[in-house]
Amino acid sequence: MGNSRAHAVFTTTDADEAYARARRLVGLLEHVDAEVYVSAEVRTVEEARSVARLLPGAMVDWMEGRRDPVTGEHLYCALDAATAGDDEIRAELPVYFSADVPVATVEPEIVRAVGEGTTEIGWHGRWPEDPETDSHSSAQYDGVQLVLHGDRAQVDEWTPHHTVFVHVGKWGDRARAEKLAAEIGGEVIGDVQIGW
Repeated sequence: MGNSRAHAVFTTTDADEAYARARRLVGLLEHVDAEVYVSAEVRTVEEARSVARLLPGAMVDWMEGRRDPVTGEHLYCALDAATAGDDEIRAELPVYFSADVPVATVEPEIVRAVGEGTTEIGWHGRWPEDPETDSHSSAQYDGVQLVLHGDRAQVDEWTPHHTVFVHVGKWGDRARAEKLAAEIGGEVIGDVQIGW
């Protein structure tokens, strides 16, 4: 149980470059899970339509939770952006989409579809054993995360830049993070963060 430790290893204002560096790191994983978690904040009708097309069947919810005024129960957004009219979509914005999707479907197109909203893409997997740094793999914690318009692994505030994270065991593994960062021309940035 517990959370991984996430190390920021690359940051840029170029979303395509951040995606490319994240994909290079994914290529270094010994094993990559069959599905990738994607969560995308959308602010416009066009973004909603694009993201709905790229994440069919995604859960859609409001960015700020809503409650029934009588019962206090959480309300769920019933928006189907694939079939809703522009005015219906506009009335619900901003919303976020989240889904676990097949790894092969997470292409660079998602980076361009999400626009200015905060987006998270998480490739879970397992790093290879690395006797040189005394680093051990963990199928529960290892992986790569790309946060568009954010600098926290636990996505929170909007930023103008995009951040690539490597996730390692729950006790942290700075040596592995530094080695992985060097593989993509990056470096460990800031303190270790709580991951997934």
